[in-house]
Amino acid sequence: MCQSIASSLSWARRSGPFLSLTALAFLLIYFSLMFHPLLGDIGFWPANALLAGALLRVSSIPHRYRWPGVILGVMAAYAYWYDGWDVALLNTLVNLSGVWLAWFLLHRVWPLDTMRTPRAITHVLLAGLAASACTALAGLIGYQTSTPLPLDMPLRPIIGIFFQQWLGYSAILPVCLLATSPGRSLIDRRRSLARILHQLLAGSRQWPLLVLLGSILLAALLGGPGTAAFPVPALLICAYAYQQKTCAWLTLAASIALMVSHTQGWALVASDIPSVWVQVSLQIGLQMMVATPLMVSSSLMARNDLVQSLNQALDHDELTGAMSRQAFMRGATEYLQQSPAAFYGNCVMMLDIDHFKRLNDNHGHAAGDSVLREFARIIQNAIRPEDLFGRLGGEEFGIVLPNTTLRDSLEIGERLRKAVEEIRLYYDSDEPLRVTVSIGTIHDSQKPHATMTQLLALADQVMYQAKHEGRNRVLSLSAGQLRDLNPAPLT
Repeated sequence: MCQSIASSLSWARRSGPFLSLTALAFLLIYFSLMFHPLLGDIGFWPANALLAGALLRVSSIPHRYRWPGVILGVMAAYAYWYDGWDVALLNTLVNLSGVWLAWFLLHRVWPLDTMRTPRAITHVLLAGLAASACTALAGLIGYQTSTPLPLDMPLRPIIGIFFQQWLGYSAILPVCLLATSPGRSLIDRRRSLARILHQLLAGSRQWPLLVLLGSILLAALLGGPGTAAFPVPALLICAYAYQQKTCAWLTLAASIALMVSHTQGWALVASDIPSVWVQVSLQIGLQMMVATPLMVSSSLMARNDLVQSLNQALDHDELTGAMSRQAFMRGATEYLQQSPAAFYGNCVMMLDIDHFKRLNDNHGHAAGDSVLREFARIIQNAIRPEDLFGRLGGEEFGIVLPNTTLRDSLEIGERLRKAVEEIRLYYDSDEPLRVTVSIGTIHDSQKPHATMTQLLALADQVMYQAKHEGRNRVLSLSAGQLRDLNPAPLT
């Protein structure tokens, strides 16, 4: 009996991903068929874009389960809706031909490492265009073999299929690819949603959303073929005001709102224009409305990433990854000047690697660089996220411990000293390189606080006093207790 239970559990684990993907495909097709009349000829078909997005994002399901599960789910949905497997097979082949092409292009030809560049958005739009053309062509061939199209209107159904598919891919696929990773916890997903809502509703950031809502309302009231352009300025403002994920969601919502308004007759269209060209005009207008803010938002993200990488290069030491002296002094000064002042006071540490010049002379500068990198890594892992750690020059480093008591600063200094003492680096011999550090700490709880320049100079004196007393130790004094310490520098 235990063996049968174990085999059942093993089967459930193996079949679970397959069944979940089958259920997802079934529900997407079923609800798309259910709500399709609401959007009519001007609407879009969301199921294929959602399926392509799911296949691109879900990495936890093995490849051997993905496509069989999708095929079975899509066929079951069409068979249930149309009550026939022949029609279900035809519609499955037509729809999944485009889904496969979108997946192939974005997974194999243009693999997406990030969505934060205009090139990535261009690839998504082009993949959607190719997938839509593939679906339309497959539909033309499939439906012509089963039910030949009337000769007087051979293009209208194909045009409808093409634009509905393309708008669906353009509006939905970016949202899927920007969504929170499927492996994230429910708490992370709630936090992501909370951040989006906070962006939309927080203080001065409400007005871009209000402008967007006003433009959609104006489009519904005035009508006409040009209404697709009404939300574009508002969406561009949203691209500047909000994050890329929020902008993608707003673009999708605006496109759905315009489609519903046209289909339901709220935004009236001139009656003297042939309906097929009205459909083409509106679909192209909606396509441009979707693509423009996505491209602008991705350009802004790429610019922000470039600025951040430049700031990272300027503000951090290339060898160790610690903050540069300028960035360290700037950050520490800004913190010390903030109001209200820290309740427990602040601690400034100076750290100097013992006998570093001797290590360089005996083992070479490459060994010295390895020691500096390992030293910085150990210190960064040992301090708190709010602490500042910078390289001040050579083998000298500084740390600022905000809002820290004198007792805690001593414990932290001793913990850092022990962590450095445990470093073992094998470089040019079987004997490991051993590293120790002398640490001088200054705790300032007086009001007003001393300046960063003053505290760093005092910590430097205390650090040299620690070296005079034997190295590999922590010496701590408060700013008010510091005596005239002027020992000669040691090497």
